[in-house]
Amino acid sequence: MTRKAVVIGLDGAAWHLLDPMIDAGVMPRLGALKARGSSGTLTSTIPTYTPPAWTSSVTGVNPGRHGVYGFIEGNAQAERQELMHSGKIKSPTLWEIANAQGVRCGIYNLPLTYPPRPLDGWMVSGMMTPGYGESQRDFVYPAAHQEKILSWAPGYVLDVHANYEQDWRDDSLARRALASIEQRYTVLDRLLQEDPVDLLFTVQEAPDRIQHVYYRYMDPRDPLYDTGQGARMRDAVLECFAKIDEIVGLLEDWASADGAIQVVSDHGFTAWEVSVHQNALLQQWGYLRLKPAARAMQTGFARSLVPLAKRALPRKVAREAKSKTFAAIDWANTRAFASPIPQQGVFVNLAGRERFGIVPQGELESIKDDLVRRFQELRAPDGGPATDRVYRSQEVFSGHAIDGAPDILPVLRDHRFELDDELFHKQAFTDVSDMPRGVHHPDGIVVVAGPGSSGTSFDAHVTDVMPTLLYQAGLKVPEGLDGKVMESAFDPGHLTRHPVQTTAALSSSLKDEESPYSAAEEAEIEEALRGLGYL
Repeated sequence: MTRKAVVIGLDGAAWHLLDPMIDAGVMPRLGALKARGSSGTLTSTIPTYTPPAWTSSVTGVNPGRHGVYGFIEGNAQAERQELMHSGKIKSPTLWEIANAQGVRCGIYNLPLTYPPRPLDGWMVSGMMTPGYGESQRDFVYPAAHQEKILSWAPGYVLDVHANYEQDWRDDSLARRALASIEQRYTVLDRLLQEDPVDLLFTVQEAPDRIQHVYYRYMDPRDPLYDTGQGARMRDAVLECFAKIDEIVGLLEDWASADGAIQVVSDHGFTAWEVSVHQNALLQQWGYLRLKPAARAMQTGFARSLVPLAKRALPRKVAREAKSKTFAAIDWANTRAFASPIPQQGVFVNLAGRERFGIVPQGELESIKDDLVRRFQELRAPDGGPATDRVYRSQEVFSGHAIDGAPDILPVLRDHRFELDDELFHKQAFTDVSDMPRGVHHPDGIVVVAGPGSSGTSFDAHVTDVMPTLLYQAGLKVPEGLDGKVMESAFDPGHLTRHPVQTTAALSSSLKDEESPYSAAEEAEIEEALRGLGYL
């Protein structure tokens, strides 16, 4: 028997931020769901970023199989770093699998669903969709729903844009976020009334944007929490989370008492304390070399111009400037280089794989071993260890799309040390702990509520979201997924009466499609990603 089932996605949500709001009565519907369901920590992907994590949650497989490692495809050597989009996902998705079993789906505001895919049901694309308000094009399937959405919510905003370098100064970002959350409520409410579906996957991006900018004003454990500035920002922030809680209530009411619910996040959050300039480290270790003329940029004055340039340059100029900086690398004498920021890793300059590759295949593993050792021995400015762990790509990825992955992925000091791909730094570390900003942490949230939930605490992985939702809905789970049904969230008796049923895996209908973006749209999206510190 199938039943209504919904995922309520809260991008970047973490219990250490939500629990105080639940206790204070800001989020009563989420608190009640957590109390009556099973809940715990949902571990994110490596790298701990939105594109691989949400894509893993709707495919049930690791990035080595779905092929999404970040916001762009390629690295610093690519002739053209292409923005990721829905036509790049190389594994079957939740809506394909549910549709194949005769169930209509609603997909709302999920990142990397642009362009929206044809399906039995409807899809409103989210992050990485170009355009604003009524200038947006083709962001809904079926197309007839787009005009309705723009009439229900004039000036509809698909993604809240934030600038981590500027928005912490006042509460304007929180006010913009609140307006968008109110639109989300209206549109979801009307869609569910006018075009009923049985299975629903929704994402609210506002928590992530707010926490990137105001994190240290939100965490009661942080020294900036009790400052006057923190108190002034929090009122507007709490209004946003109170409105998000109304959406939680809306979706719980839609599912009804017999329905199944998951509340999940793609990752958690923590304070951003230090920027780590990987290319500076690689240069110090003899792996990366700059051209002689480029070394003039390695001065304090030259570096001081970068934040100003990010704020002041037109987006087209800023975009071209970033890509041209990589021309300063002496590729003929470079054996390793930093990945794009969201990939949080290092590429070996492998011959036959990279455009300017020089490292023979036979030396790949020894270079990876040496880089792992160097990161493990790396000391932070305070003298303590900088690195928690270094993963080799084959330790965390497997599948036909693994060639797009960095060769090693260092995890530095509880994720409070964020890796970047900038050039021209002489020193490897920049202290940013005086700012209130936040960065991603792998510890996200999960609540499983509805028939059979045990009320226990448990832990799961983002790849477990899709198979668990299918199970909750009474559908069959494809064989061969990396994720599994979160059985710890259910009563043993329920699992006995309703065992997990499997079905043969689907072949994905998606190919490696051409980019749907114009040059202007790419620049617009890249500007938004740059504002979050992703580029």
